Amino acid sequence: MRLTNEYGAPDVFINVIEADPYDMGDADFSVTGLLQPPQLTRLRKEHEDEITSDVRDEVWKLLGSGVHAVLEGHGEGTKEQRLFSEYEGVRISGAVDLVKDGHVTDYKVTSVYTTTRGLKSDWESQLNLYAWLLGKHGTEVKSLTIVAICRDWTKSRAGKNNYPNSPIVSIPVPLWSPERQDRFLSQRVAIHTKEATTPCTDEERWMNDAGTKFIRCEGWCPVSEFCPQWRGGSYGSSSSSKKSDS
Repeated sequence: MRLTNEYGAPDVFINVIEADPYDMGDADFSVTGLLQPPQLTRLRKEHEDEITSDVRDEVWKLLGSGVHAVLEGHGEGTKEQRLFSEYEGVRISGAVDLVKDGHVTDYKVTSVYTTTRGLKSDWESQLNLYAWLLGKHGTEVKSLTIVAICRDWTKSRAGKNNYPNSPIVSIPVPLWSPERQDRFLSQRVAIHTKEATTPCTDEERWMNDAGTKFIRCEGWCPVSEFCPQWRGGSYGSSSSSKKSDS
């Protein structure tokens, strides 16, 4: 990916973004990668050198990285570690933020709006795949929790109309049975490794409630310009396949 700076951000932001230490090691897929639409993953690999992103679109990652670094530096328990395990010949990795006595915590920097919409299905799936990884390394997981830090929280609105009382929102995540974790993982590995790429579903394209927009395609997908479903801004037809069991 090539980084652009169309709006003149100071060089320090460019330097920090380009120095992003993220590395999934020798894994075939990361947990978050398995949760991505397979078409997005394939197009990202095929067009890696052509994809561009501007500093303004990457800057929020700095906030997330900073929050993680501070919290992990002062928390108790086992701090962020990248775990690896094999599944049906595929090597999978995931970085778990915090594990203490079997209780798993994952930090998210997000918006107030996101927290008021309830638990995101991707978050539930992500933490349960972390639980699967931890189980492979001998850790019995007892609970899963998202701790969301709302970057746009305003004190004057606290407690009104479902608005959170604090910018820190703890969201309990259901812990799936080992059988359900295994079934979900099998589905995600199969869909990412089959020869023919599955088109994105309406859910993966973030169709709005009115059914008139694909929000991800319009402004959040890094490969939309290369996508046969979206090339030229066409809404086209989405896959009718439903989301996998989660």
